[in-house]
Amino acid sequence: MKFLSEYKPYLIFSGLFVCGLAVILIISSGLYPIALVNGKFLSARTLEDHLQAESIYYQNFLKTYTTPDTKIEKITVEDLKKFILTKLIENVLVNNEVEKKLGNDLNVIIEDRIQKITQDQKLEKAATAIYGLTFEDFREEILVPLAKEDILAGRLFLEGQNFDDWLASAKKLSKVKIFSTNFYWDGEEVQTKP
Repeated sequence: MKFLSEYKPYLIFSGLFVCGLAVILIISSGLYPIALVNGKFLSARTLEDHLQAESIYYQNFLKTYTTPDTKIEKITVEDLKKFILTKLIENVLVNNEVEKKLGNDLNVIIEDRIQKITQDQKLEKAATAIYGLTFEDFREEILVPLAKEDILAGRLFLEGQNFDDWLASAKKLSKVKIFSTNFYWDGEEVQTKP
């Protein structure tokens, strides 16, 4: 006990220093939450990773499909963030529903769908050139969510439902909290705060 009372200020300082360092590391690596969707956190890092990929895609799109004479409305970073954050929220909703419907079979079905596509060697080069992603990142950020959406749309069709109607309803019923001073969830998509 004498040891603790003697070194108490040093222990407190060390504890505060370690906590401060941990906070700095969490913030600098983007591991803090940017949104909460039905109890699942979306990290700022996920948003930034998708933003980088979409920015590269958009720049490549402009280079490929526009000419100096083409009149095109430029997309702002804020608009791109709104679009990506909305898509990430939709991905969580789709993921939750498709996991509920398929359970343990989901991973096998996804692998079967993606394996057919990923056998093409040109896809790896295209993923890097178009999105600026490694093939594994392209697979996880683009292919897997698309496969889940496609699988869920098929299951809903078999049940006599429409995917778009289901998604609109799921968005309205979901509990979404965005931890940003710039954006909010309106029940359908992410909007910019006035």
